[in-house]
Amino acid sequence: MATSKKTKTALEVLFVRAELKGIPERALPKSRNMVQIDLIWPRSTIAKRSAMREAVFKRGACDFTGEPWTKRVVFREDVEGHCGFAVSVTEPVSVQKLRRFMRLTAKYALNMGADFMEKAMVGYADIASSPIDALAAMVGEKDAPKVIAQGVLDLDDLPGEGDEREITVPLIRTLTKKSVGSLTLIARG
Repeated sequence: MATSKKTKTALEVLFVRAELKGIPERALPKSRNMVQIDLIWPRSTIAKRSAMREAVFKRGACDFTGEPWTKRVVFREDVEGHCGFAVSVTEPVSVQKLRRFMRLTAKYALNMGADFMEKAMVGYADIASSPIDALAAMVGEKDAPKVIAQGVLDLDDLPGEGDEREITVPLIRTLTKKSVGSLTLIARG
């Protein structure tokens, strides 16, 4: 049986700018929000890659271009065929809420580690995963900030090697389904 091997494209994705408009949060002189980006199905064996970072909006706009590459880079991933992006922007978060959010994120990461340990240590799963389960229960005591805007975009036409493409993901208000802004990324092949 002949198998066809899909070609992989090395894709680098960087933050460029984000804009929120038509929502109360846009009027704030300065706000700290969390932005999460999921790279959906980069390869047939990988359903999702996720990245998250803090973004400081000034009157509803955030420009990442003045930041160093290490802060702007979102993904460096081999992609087969096509993929997609799912973006979420949270409500403004205080430093305290940001700490609580990080605890919740750590809880979920630890839970995933416990699941892995249970699968890897057949017969000793409960013993092996119990410290991770206990730590996960202790870490995630508070809830995460609410998502105020989200969007998805299919990337069917990947940039070729050495090419660069600006990609804009439209954002909608999660409650009203109204268009409220965008997140712009650069995709490099």
